[in-house]
Formats: sequence, structure tokens, C-alpha cells
Amino acid sequence: MKPNTQINRFALYSGMLLLAVLSAANAKDFVVAPDGRDTEPGSMEAPFATIQHAFDQASPGDTVYLRGGTYRQAITLTGKSGKEGAPLTLKSYQDEKPVLSGLDELKLNWESAPGKGIYVATLDTNEVRQLFYNGKPLLEARWPNTPKDTNGDWNFFTPAVWASAETTGNSYGTLVCEDLAKTGWDVTGAYAVLNVDHQFFTWTRQVRTHAAGSNAITYDKDLGKDVDKTDEGGVSGKWNERNKFYLFGKKEFLDVPGEWFLDVPAKKLYLCLAEGESPEKGLIEIKNRDWGLKADQNSSYLTVDGIGFFATAFQFGKAYSNPRSSHIVFRNNRVLHSSWTEHLRLPKEDPLASEDNIYPTMDVDRSEILNNTFAYGALTALYVNGFDNLIENNLFTDFDYNSSLSYPPLQVSKPWPAFAGKAGRTTVRYNTFSRSGGIQAQIALADNDFSMNDVVDSFLACFGGNKDTSAVYTQKPLCTGTRFHHNWVHHGFSGNPPLKWGGGIGIRGDDDTCGLTVDHNVVWGFGGVGIEIKNVPNPTPEQANRCVNNTVFDHGSYIPKKGAILIASIKATMNGESTVANNLGDPICGWWGGRPLGKMKLFTNNAASFNPAQDLVSTNWHDFRPVADATSILMCGTPLQGISSMVGTNAPDIGAYQRGDVTYWIPGQRLAKASFPIVPDKAQSVPTDRDTLMWRPAYQAVRHTLYFAPSEEDLAKAEPKTFEGEENVFKLTKLSSGQSYFWRVDAVMPDKTVIKGDVWTLTTKNN
Repeated sequence: MKPNTQINRFALYSGMLLLAVLSAANAKDFVVAPDGRDTEPGSMEAPFATIQHAFDQASPGDTVYLRGGTYRQAITLTGKSGKEGAPLTLKSYQDEKPVLSGLDELKLNWESAPGKGIYVATLDTNEVRQLFYNGKPLLEARWPNTPKDTNGDWNFFTPAVWASAETTGNSYGTLVCEDLAKTGWDVTGAYAVLNVDHQFFTWTRQVRTHAAGSNAITYDKDLGKDVDKTDEGGVSGKWNERNKFYLFGKKEFLDVPGEWFLDVPAKKLYLCLAEGESPEKGLIEIKNRDWGLKADQNSSYLTVDGIGFFATAFQFGKAYSNPRSSHIVFRNNRVLHSSWTEHLRLPKEDPLASEDNIYPTMDVDRSEILNNTFAYGALTALYVNGFDNLIENNLFTDFDYNSSLSYPPLQVSKPWPAFAGKAGRTTVRYNTFSRSGGIQAQIALADNDFSMNDVVDSFLACFGGNKDTSAVYTQKPLCTGTRFHHNWVHHGFSGNPPLKWGGGIGIRGDDDTCGLTVDHNVVWGFGGVGIEIKNVPNPTPEQANRCVNNTVFDHGSYIPKKGAILIASIKATMNGESTVANNLGDPICGWWGGRPLGKMKLFTNNAASFNPAQDLVSTNWHDFRPVADATSILMCGTPLQGISSMVGTNAPDIGAYQRGDVTYWIPGQRLAKASFPIVPDKAQSVPTDRDTLMWRPAYQAVRHTLYFAPSEEDLAKAEPKTFEGEENVFKLTKLSSGQSYFWRVDAVMPDKTVIKGDVWTLTTKNN
């Protein structure tokens, strides 16, 4: 039977391959342009006008090309699919830049109104969700005012965004603020965005009672079961600890350029601009489409390539669906301002309650999100739920303006029992995460792999008591088999010092974490501990966690009891079966407050003391290798099968990097050309005995060629040095004192094209 089975499988595969070849041969191209017409044939010479019309004509293997320009359209695909080897594709034409916009032009008759720079116009609608002026978002008038940065953009990551409640007189349902009393306003009926109690979440509630000159506002006590919890510091009901809020929904708040207010009963839209500026001379746009592209659970084998999304989101698939959408490829796209709402965690019966679920969403299997930019959004940048997905080489920046744990920039599934067995095995690699108001990445469920990511500037909106947060996060036994490895996780200061504990964590396996491996990460610059891993009480061997070969420094700046790594091990024998080995991090603790470790299966070969300035080559230059004479680190680790192996006949080094490797891993989004030189470009006072130069490889390059010379003129004549695959370490000979050197790294792509790199320089120290 076996030979026949093999023949049948081969015949089936051959048949599928033949069908794919035939589909590709019969594939058609359709062209859409802003000045096209749907009555035309959809060719390059006579393009369509609407993308939906083009998709309605398309079949598996076909490509819909978008010419450059703005498309104020929405696409809905119901059961529309490609096939294996013949996807249905939406693609930018050549290097043109088409943009799917959620905005429409708003042309009104504006008149001057009382107040500096205030204009008013009649608007026949009872809702405005977001406005843009000349391409930049306007802000619904609020108190306190949100300042702008040096580029004229709203700076949501500053304490000035929030009003501070007093430290006495508050309770559930009541906030007391002397600054509000000084305004002389009656804010009854306004809306309050509340970062209160534990500050894990942010809620929006209407102000029920207030009076002019009063310091107290009240709101409904319906925030749910998440309030009044006891934290790990033993404190509950923190209504008098660092509570923050802001208000919107009153005309009195309209007082700075860039704000707007809608008077619904009067059908009047008010706009504040810089003095002397008229709205009729600019482009005002209103958000009318939440979803620029939606494809249902019956749509698979779709590719979106090179498209811009502006002020709109996309959605593939449907949660909990069977069948589930699959084989979606979303690559080379720019997704800007994808989410906006100030209606956060409203009661389910509220008609606006769904607004905080409008952000890019993919309920899909076996799909790829590759080489995209996700920038600017009040909520999550990307939610992915399903099996065997790949999230690779993306930039995520400026999200979660209100610091709520509900809206991490990247959210992989949910850590809820209802999701068990319905998702997992997601790979997240080569991404850059920067500038989040709260956490950066929540990675839920089993067998996920989070590696080679650069995670920087977390908790930027956590000005209240939201100190119990982390940049990279997972929890619950459902995360078994997940691994966080070879990442840089750095710079996050949560809450306001002094704090008895907390302050922001780098990598965290939270409550009941089981089967998590955290290895070969560099974590630095956090207000709290660098790495924390909990466990279930009295774990079985199968529920063990592993923390191996990490480097942690510059930690605990907000807390009096320092802790580089916290392995929960003194309560109910948590982590009694876990392994902690080969870590550079001092101290390693068993609980908050620097308390000592409890029982573990293996605790060995961790650095008893560690000074990064002396023991690592250069933290300022991101060279985290141990120095050549670090005798307490080099070859002092213990081999662990499958995670920290022997190097020839030598034991591994302690910490995240192995000195002498031909690769030096540099995480983060890879560019089209080699980037991130180490030593950095234009570096001064480089030691003459500097031993190596390193760089971040170009995205998808198969090899790199390096040129090194003492002058830019000599660079063209320099002998090239070839590096295969991931190799990226160039060994230097002794450098001359006070000499400048020039170097360049070219990338060779799979099709043998060469992408020329930038010329980098360094100057050695005068000895």
C-alpha cells in the first residue's frame, strides 16, 4: 500500500501544481486610477475608478494594480479568494504610492465666532469621530490641553495631557481636583477619560454631577470587576494614589489651535486655528470609513502589497470562525492613523462601545505580515489571531496614547480560556517597536516565537500609578511552549518615582505562566526589574519555565530594592521546577523588594556580580559582548541542550552574546540596505585595538560585501570581503592612532542585484 500511497500523493501534488501554473498563465491585470471610470475595461490606458469594481471582475491569480493617488473608498470582500499558487492581489503600480483613505473632504461655509481663532459652520450630523487639517489630525477640545511637539504634532506622551486628582477625598465614582475648581466651569455632562485605581486600564465615563467652583466630579460606578483589586504590594482601592484624568465634550474647552467641538443640538461645528488662518484656505477632512478593507472568513489567498492606509483600518477574517481565513500576505504597506477614539471600555450597552475595537485585525491562519510600517494610533496597531502566522520586519511606532493594557501596539491572540486551542505558533521577528503609551507586545497562547525584535521606549503615557506593566508580555498556562529570545528590550519608566515596587518591567511572564523560555535577550533602562517570570503554585515538571543567557543592566532606577531578574519562587514553591542559568544580571530575586530566591530545579552559573561598564565592550555602542579579559564570564556558562550549547570544546559564555561568533545579532526592522553600524557612524575616539565592525543585515539579503579603507577615495579600490548569510562580523587589525577610516557594506539579493550601502566613518583615539 505504501508505494501506491506515495504515487497518489505525488499525483495530487502534480495536479495542484499544474492547476497553479494554468491559473498563472491565465491571470489578468486590472488597473484602477483616481481619474478612471468603471465603464472602461480596466486597462493601463483606460483604468477603472473603484477598487471594489476591479475585485468584482477578478479571479484567482489576477492582480489589481492601483495607480498613485488618494482613494476615498472602502473594499469589502465576501468569499472572494485566490488559490494556492494563484493569489488574488492588490498591489501598487511600480513605485507609485496609492493611499486608501478613511477621510472625505469637508466643505463648509465658515464664519468667525467669538474667541481667538475660532470659526463655526453648520454641520448636519450628530457625530464627528475625527478631523484632519492639511493632513494632520485635529483634536476634540479637551481639558487640560494637549501640547504639541517641535514638529507641530500632538504630544500625547507628556504629563501635561492629564489632570491630576488630589491624594485625598477620592473614592470609587468620585474624583477631586483643585485645578478643575479653579477653572470656574460647570462640567456636568462632559466626558472624563479615567486612568484611575490600579491604572491598568482607562475608562470613559460621563460626568454626572459637578458645579462651578467645585473640586469634585462624579461618574457611574460601573467600571466592572477590574477595580479594587489587591496588587502585589498588598494595596487595594488606590483611589487616592496618582489618579489621572482629562475631560472632553464641552465648548469651554475649545481654546488652542488644532481643536474642534461639535454642538450636536445646534448642529454647529467649531474649529480653532492659529490667529489669522482661515479654514477655507486649507483642506479639512472628516473620518467616514473605519475599515478601508474588509475580507470575511471565507476569503483566503489574498495579497496586499505596497498600499497606503490613512485614517482607516483593515480586517481579515472573523473571530472564532470555522472555516478561518488563511494565506493572507500583507506586505510593504504603510498604515498611518489607523485608530482613534476617546470612548474607552464603555459599558456594552453604550452605542459607542464598539469604537475601541476598530483597529487593524487579522483572524487568520498561515498568513504573513511583512515589511510594513504601522504608525500613530490611539489603540492597537495590529491584532493577529490564528495558527502559524508570521509577523516579520515591521515598524510599530506611536500607539496606545492612553496607556491602557487593553491596546498594546502588537496583540497576538488573547490569553483567555475561550481562545485555548484556537491559535498559536505565531512567529514575530525582525520588528522594531517604539514609542508606546503602555506595553509594546502581548504574545498570548502556546508555542509562539518572539525573536530578533528591538523594543524601545515603552510606558510613555504611564504618568499615573500604572507601574505594574511590561514591554513584552505573556501570561497563563496557555502560553506553554512560547519563547522570547535574542531581543533588545530597553528604556521604559512607568509611573512617577518614588515607588516601593514596579516601575515598568522589560520582559514578563505574568500570573500562572507555564512553559515559557526567556533566553539571550539584552534588557536595560527600566524603572523596575528587567525580567520577571511567575508560575503556578506547586508546578509539575511540565510547567517549568526557563531563564537562560540573558544580560540585564541599568534596572530598578525607580525602586529602592533593586532587581535585575525576578523569578517568583518564594510563594507556594512557584518555579520550583524551573531553570535559571548563565544570566548576567545582579541581583536575581525571588520576589518584589529584593527578596531572596526560593526553590528551583536548576540555578547555576549566573554572574554573582556584574559591571556592564567594565565587563561589556561598549553599551553606548550596543556592543554587548563580554570584554576579552572577562574571566568570570567567558566560558563560564553551563551547556543546556537546545538553548545554550557548547562552543567546540568550550562551555558557553555567560550572558546574551558569545564572544568570537561570526555573527553578532542586531535585532529590529531590517532596511533595504545594510544598517545600524557598530561602531556607529562618525564615532570618535575609537580604541586602536578595536577588534571588530558589525552591522544589521539588509532585509532578505543572501550575502554582504564589505569595503574598508583609510580614505573615501581608497574605498573604491579596497579589497572586498564577502560574508555569507547572517555573517556580519569583520575582524580588524591594529588601527592607527588619530586616523579616520571609511567602510561600506553592500547587500547582495537573491536575484543577484546589489544594493549599495552608505559610507560610514570612524576616527580612532589619539594615543
